[in-house]
Amino acid sequence: MTGTIVPLRGRRLAATDGQRIYRGRNVTTTDYKRAVFLDVGDTLLYARPTWADVISDVAGIHGASITSDALIAAERRIAPVIASRFRDGERHTTSLEKSQSHWTWRYSEMLGLCGVPERLIPSIAKACHTRFNDFDTWVLFEDARPLLDELDRRRRQDGLIVGVVSNWEEWLEPLLIHRDLARHFDFLVVSGVVQSEKPDEAIFDAALARAGLTRSQSNQAMHVGDSLTADVEGARALGIRTVLLDRDVRYPPERTSGTAVIRSLAELPRLIDEARG
Repeated sequence: MTGTIVPLRGRRLAATDGQRIYRGRNVTTTDYKRAVFLDVGDTLLYARPTWADVISDVAGIHGASITSDALIAAERRIAPVIASRFRDGERHTTSLEKSQSHWTWRYSEMLGLCGVPERLIPSIAKACHTRFNDFDTWVLFEDARPLLDELDRRRRQDGLIVGVVSNWEEWLEPLLIHRDLARHFDFLVVSGVVQSEKPDEAIFDAALARAGLTRSQSNQAMHVGDSLTADVEGARALGIRTVLLDRDVRYPPERTSGTAVIRSLAELPRLIDEARG
């Protein structure tokens, strides 16, 4: 993004490239020297109580009894297929149609592995997709609000830029508005809008541009997310500082060597301070 943006607090503005941006002060692209990019899914928001419980509940409504543990096991079984499709270039959050196709397939595979009768699978998979697209399914982690409040303070006092970089369909912005979260960010870079998905370079390039940074200044930005591949490896490829949020200790130490790892967002301000020097 180029040029000068002169916004009003709380006003949603259209940037020069057509993307929406949130600003709380008058800035130009040369004003900032530090930025923090935040992932959303499983970093700030999660499906309540868990994604597996949501599917189990939907299945029960439609006459199929499945435990959350069975769904988690099924998801692990199809994980290699998902990874293979991703390596082959599949990106499912860049359009609503691709998203629906991917998630319907994914739910159907898990339901089948859990022994759900074939005749029930299509209706349950469709209902799962509807539930996960419901704003009320998504809630804020307990440690997210205090972090966002602290980042707000740093935005006001220190000129810190805070943005979202998320693999999500285009409805993420309305969801963040619904949850009263959009006001915490200077910009949103959403895969369903920019047509690029983490870990691809283009989505991180877009975030750097919106923060007023070039690739040569990428180490002045920090990206925080829960995926080693999408968040850490993707951002690191452009020289962006990275922080892995591993709440449930999913990654063994040998896979995260050389990576800053936190278990809670409460740990992030300290890492920001250390990065600023």
